[in-house]
Amino acid sequence: MEKTSYLDIYDEFREEIQAIFRSRLLTQMLVALGGGSRSLSDLRDITGSSSQALIPKIRQLESAHYIESERGDYTLSPLGRIVEPEIERLVTLMGVLQRHRDFWIQHDIESIPPVLLKEIGDLYNSDIVRDVEENIFAVYTTFLNVLQNAKWVHAVSSIMSPAHAEAMMGAARQGKPVELVVSADLAGKLTAEPYIDMLKSLADYRDFRIYVSPVSVRLGMTVADGCLSLGFYKRGTDAYDAAVDLISLDPTAIAWGERLFQHYKQRSEPLVYNL
Repeated sequence: MEKTSYLDIYDEFREEIQAIFRSRLLTQMLVALGGGSRSLSDLRDITGSSSQALIPKIRQLESAHYIESERGDYTLSPLGRIVEPEIERLVTLMGVLQRHRDFWIQHDIESIPPVLLKEIGDLYNSDIVRDVEENIFAVYTTFLNVLQNAKWVHAVSSIMSPAHAEAMMGAARQGKPVELVVSADLAGKLTAEPYIDMLKSLADYRDFRIYVSPVSVRLGMTVADGCLSLGFYKRGTDAYDAAVDLISLDPTAIAWGERLFQHYKQRSEPLVYNL
């Protein structure tokens, strides 16, 4: 049997699909009820609308079996509990893409695996840090602050400078667990001067590990217990954009960054070099 296409499904149910997103109040109420039951008064405060405006929309959601009345309050029905998280996911996805629109447009984000691209809404609570004339070391300073305040450090990168390497290895010398996944090209550079002496100096540090990714890495990420720093190559070029990073202190974004690190680490092998 031939699989039904998504376009066919949309054509068949477009009225039901469009109904939710066509109405600000329907969307707001469903998302609000995703956080628990609400009274009519609560919904008025959340939406900024009158009871006269809300009640017909409530009846519409009840008729669609997305919400139910429970002891005078409104709550999601079993069907509503299926639908609402998908609405919330789409809202946050569009939010993060629009909030940092230029950042996503101007950079190559294809090194993010599809499963994590679907969860990119987790990065909504983030900011963009740029090197500007008034602060030409803004991105590097932020990187140093991440290392300084971290209890542990995980990173993925295909680029390195002696200053960045020294900062990472300095964190390891302070007793902080540091793990780094690098591209094959960068691994070759790390086993030569000026980096090899740095690596040899950390030979006795069991919590310092470097892994080599067998696949291309076109991003630079540092994630720690308190912060995520994420950068990319400029789209359509082989130039890493060291002057712009996405930064987040949000635990949800940090968890997203850790999943990205584990994605690369699980596919990598330990770096081998002569002491």
